[in-house]
Amino acid sequence: MASFVRGIFSGALHDALLFPYPPPLDVSNPSEAKVVRRLIDALRQMQREGLVDSAAFDETETIPEPTIRALAENGLLALTIPREYGGLELSLAGYARIFGEISRIDASIAVLIGVHCGLGSKAIVLFGSAEQKQRYLPMLARGDTLAAYALTEPDVGSDAQNVKTQARLSADGSHWILNGHKQWIGNGHRAGVIATFAQTLTERRGKQVQRPTAFIIRPDMPGFRVVSTVRKLGIRGSTQAELLYENLQVPSDHVLGTVGHGFSVAVHVLNGGRLTLAAGCTGGTKQIAHEMAAFTEQRVQFGKPIAAFEITQRKVARTVSDIYASDAMLGELAHLASAPDGDFALEAACCKVFASDMLWRAADEMVQLAGGRGFVKPYPYERTLRDARINRIFEGTNEILRLFIALNGIQGPAEQLKEIGSALRRPLRNLGLISGFAASRLRSALGATPTLDVPLHERLSGHKEYLEKHVADLRSATERVIRRYRREIVDRQQELERLSDMAIELFATACTIARTQGLIDQRGAEACGRELDLCDLFVIESGRRFRRARQALESPQDETRRSVARRVREDAGYGVTDAILELPE
Repeated sequence: MASFVRGIFSGALHDALLFPYPPPLDVSNPSEAKVVRRLIDALRQMQREGLVDSAAFDETETIPEPTIRALAENGLLALTIPREYGGLELSLAGYARIFGEISRIDASIAVLIGVHCGLGSKAIVLFGSAEQKQRYLPMLARGDTLAAYALTEPDVGSDAQNVKTQARLSADGSHWILNGHKQWIGNGHRAGVIATFAQTLTERRGKQVQRPTAFIIRPDMPGFRVVSTVRKLGIRGSTQAELLYENLQVPSDHVLGTVGHGFSVAVHVLNGGRLTLAAGCTGGTKQIAHEMAAFTEQRVQFGKPIAAFEITQRKVARTVSDIYASDAMLGELAHLASAPDGDFALEAACCKVFASDMLWRAADEMVQLAGGRGFVKPYPYERTLRDARINRIFEGTNEILRLFIALNGIQGPAEQLKEIGSALRRPLRNLGLISGFAASRLRSALGATPTLDVPLHERLSGHKEYLEKHVADLRSATERVIRRYRREIVDRQQELERLSDMAIELFATACTIARTQGLIDQRGAEACGRELDLCDLFVIESGRRFRRARQALESPQDETRRSVARRVREDAGYGVTDAILELPE
């Protein structure tokens, strides 16, 4: 399958990937939709009963055992586990919908479930042997214990290929001996089953080389130690632990997958994470929109509710139009990810960047709308802001993902210049390791045209014309930047960031148009007045952001910024004398 985002860098619109817009879960899988509704009802009931108390989780910095037990009893720890092992085996779309609702209710529970279902359990689902699955998945589905995923290390972050933890096989071959240090491991202090990674000696082309291998470990294995847990800015109810492996003895039948192929395990497990993270951010922003509406209606200033003031209306309108676009992207992404040969890495990166930036912006606006109440407890707004911040770091920082989108996108147009093509392969490989993606296949223009060749309602025809024009603009800008910088393009991160932002806006716009047309097809235009307004607002504002990014390309100020940054490094700080009174250091 081709990639829509990669195609637009070459001026190609793969409209068949997004049109017609995929049907909702009620239509595509009614039985699963029923399960999803039941799970969400159970979660809301837990909240009504006081088992989900976000303020208490934040103050005590933990999620209590009765809450975890209730999650397990309601099936919320079995979401991704196959039915044959007692799980619910939800599709990516079903899991994303539930995860969005979990995030809307409590961000810390979302982290706990995301680590358990989407990382730790998922690693065994995807790569476990029949014996490993039978041994561990039923207990994880029941919630007898939690799963964790121990990849991150102090010196190498989440770069699976270059982990420092070492593993060597015992002399009799009965077990592996692991030595290493892991940090920021979600559920790590209470998990009974942990997927982890260590370097092993492996033969490649007749030589002994170090390659990562994945293992299943348990805290009762000799040599395992929880050093501490960390205190955090937000998501305080979830717990991240520091783990130490000191001659940790792991039975040889606890290798996960194949020796020397741990990177493949890491990539495939992390690959779906951006979809669920984007769903969580979208769900969280929906909750903020609800709180915006309630607060601004009841807060009276100068004799009227602040909801009546245009500045408030601007903030609210931006938030809900962004939600509409993010929701549209999620629907498309879940559909793309479900295809057997789906190539959705760039689309997932776009969705994650867009949704996490959206959530942070909305949380900040909510604090601003609430004024002093936004800054203090017991109001929830300051906690929402703190909880939102991590999402721009989770699952690959947004800066790294923007570079990943741009470098992958320009790879096709740059292939004709051999020296650029070879230069791109190095950063793409490294970014793939950092962000959890492998460089995807090059399929850009094949089977696509520079136009959106689908029937659209007349209300959307202007948006179609601008989308086509902007796709052509992205192609021209990409080619211009490649010709100017050639091999140096891999180091021109300001330019890459702008190209990426242009692509993100185009993908969001295309998804928004597709969903709006889909709703018109279902209901008729007369019944879609709200959605058409949201579409108009988002697409026009998105186009303006696209043009600002395009106009910033090849800016002479880039060199000035580099010069200023060099001086800051030399001076180890600001370096300019104080305007009022200079003091000795």
